[in-house]
Amino acid sequence: MKHALFAYGTLQLPEMMQRLLGRPVEGVPATLEHYRSGLVARANFPGIVPDPGKTVNGSLLTGFRQEDLRRLDAYEGELYRRIRVEVRLAEPRSQIVKQCWVYCMAHWAQDRVTDTPWTIEWYRQEGAKGRLTYRS
Repeated sequence: MKHALFAYGTLQLPEMMQRLLGRPVEGVPATLEHYRSGLVARANFPGIVPDPGKTVNGSLLTGFRQEDLRRLDAYEGELYRRIRVEVRLAEPRSQIVKQCWVYCMAHWAQDRVTDTPWTIEWYRQEGAKGRLTYRS
C-alpha cells in the first residue's frame, strides 16, 4: 500500500528525501486548513499546531511505503506525531481534497511553535548553517 504525506518543512526538500529514503519523492502544492505553522523555539525547523481558520501551505508527497514512514518517524522524533488529515490541492481549480499523513507537534510540545514564519528560502540561507535567528 502506498501512502501520501503533507510536507510543510524540511521534508519538502528533495535533498532531504534523497538523504532519508535514498530516492526523490514527487510532490504537488497543497494546503492544510485549520492549522498554523511557525518556527519551533530554539530550533531551525517548523512545526504545526491546530488553529481554526488558519492554513499551512506545503506539498502533497506521494508514493511512500510503510518502511519509508518508519524512517520518517525516526527522523521527526519525539517532538512530532504522525496524524491523518485532509489537504486541498492547489490544482486543478476544483480544489480536490486528499487524505494523507502529516507530522504535527506532539501535544506536550505545541507551545514551542512560535509565530515566526519558516520558509525554505530562510532554511537554505540561514537555518541549514546552524544559525538560529528567530523570535519567540
